[in-house]
Amino acid sequence: MTNAEKYFFSDFTRKNYRQILKLAKSKYVFKFFNDDLSTDKFILWRHDVDYSPQSALALARIEKEEGVYSTFFLLLHSEFYNLLERENTDCFKEILKYGHKLALHFDCSFYNVNSINQLEDRLQFESSFLSNIFESEINVFSFHNPFEFALSCEAESYAGLINTYSSTFKKNIGYCSDSNGYWRYERLEDVIRTEKHNKLQALTHPEWWQEEVMSPKQRMLRCVQGRAEKNIQQYDQFLKKYQRENIDW
Repeated sequence: MTNAEKYFFSDFTRKNYRQILKLAKSKYVFKFFNDDLSTDKFILWRHDVDYSPQSALALARIEKEEGVYSTFFLLLHSEFYNLLERENTDCFKEILKYGHKLALHFDCSFYNVNSINQLEDRLQFESSFLSNIFESEINVFSFHNPFEFALSCEAESYAGLINTYSSTFKKNIGYCSDSNGYWRYERLEDVIRTEKHNKLQALTHPEWWQEEVMSPKQRMLRCVQGRAEKNIQQYDQFLKKYQRENIDW
C-alpha cells in the first residue's frame, strides 16, 4: 500500500471538501460554539489556521456557497503568516463578511503558561487584540499544540472564552481532526456518513485542502513557497513603483 492510499491523499482536495460539506449538511445542523448545544444533533465545524489565511478564505468561500458556516481560529504567533499584513487581515475580514466567525487559537508554549491566572491574562490580551483588529467579538478559543498543562484545563471557559478542550466537549461531543494533513484517528467522511456521533466537532486546517492531490509535505511546502514568492514580487513591485534600482549579481 502506498502512502497516498494509506493516508487518503485524495481526500484533501477542495472538490472533495465540498462533497464532505454536502454530506455533513444532509446529516447535521451546523452550529457555532456559542449557540444552544442542548439539541440532539449538530456539527461544530472548526478551522485552526496554522499556515495559510489564503487557504482559509478559499474554504470559507466554498462553505458560503454551500450555505454552511464555521469558526476560524486565528494564531497570533504563527511562523507562517502575520495577521497584521494587509492581505492576511483582508482575508479574515472577507471571511467575516461571508457570515463565518473568528476565534482565538492560543499557544500556551509561547508564554510558557503554567497557571490558570497566567492563562486567563494572556487569553484576555490576545482575544482583545483580535477583537480590535477585526472589530468582531471573540468568544471562543482552542489550544495550539496543547501540552500537559493545556490538556488539564477542562473548565467550560477561561477569561470569558468558551474552551473547545473543556470536559464537556471531550466527553459529550465526538471529535474528528485532520491534524498534520492526515486523519489521525478516523476519516471525517466515514464519521459523518455513519452518523457515529449525534454531536460532532469537526476540525480542519485549511492549508491541508488544495486544488490538486498532494502529500502533506507538498501541501506545507506550497504554503511556504507561495508566501516566499509573493514577498519577492512585493519587493520587486515596490522598487519599480518608486523608480529604484533592483540590484542583483
